This record gives sequence, C-alpha cells and structure tokens, in this order.
Amino acid sequence: MIYSRWRPDTGGYDYFETGERYALADDLPTPGILGAGPIGVSSLKCGRPIPSGARPAGSGRFAKGVIAPLDRTGLAGDGVLAGLPSWARYVGLAAALALGGLIWWRERA
Repeated sequence: MIYSRWRPDTGGYDYFETGERYALADDLPTPGILGAGPIGVSSLKCGRPIPSGARPAGSGRFAKGVIAPLDRTGLAGDGVLAGLPSWARYVGLAAALALGGLIWWRERA
C-alpha cells in the first residue's frame, strides 16, 4: 500500500510503501483521530498514520494511495529561528515592530 504525506515547506508529497494489501472495495480500518471537535478535525491532524516499517518510495506533485497526516518538520522555515530560545524570538519581534513604527512615524511627518 502507498501512503502520501504532504511536505508544507517545499510542496508536493513524499510517498511511502508498505507490504499491506487490501482487496479492491475493502474498507480500511477506522483511524483513531485525536482532537476531534464538534465540527470535525483539523486538516493538519487528519489522515492515517504511516505504519512503522514503511520505506520511502519517491515523491511527486500529487497524492497517491492513502493520505497521511501533515509532516510538520519543515514548518520552522530554514531553521535560523528554530534554535533560538522563545524569549529571543519575542525580543527580535518587538525590535522589528519598534523599528517599523519609528520608520512609519518619521515618514508621516
């Protein structure tokens, strides 16, 4: 069986293959999805988990087979800010906002 997992940082899907086989028209087992609310589940959480032992089987622009949950490893950007402590990120954000406010204030006069 082929599983597809979306890559949010570069786009496209990574494919994984397992030795599982299901007959045509057989229903897959119902997945246990945590965090379901009254209107459903976030698209970031839904999908069937990739079984352990699955091996990489390439990548492509479109999903194939079973959709797996989103791979969140690339969501930190290029990794520059990922290693900083949270207080340093807040100080940097505050400095950037202050600089933007100062530039706006000087330009309006």
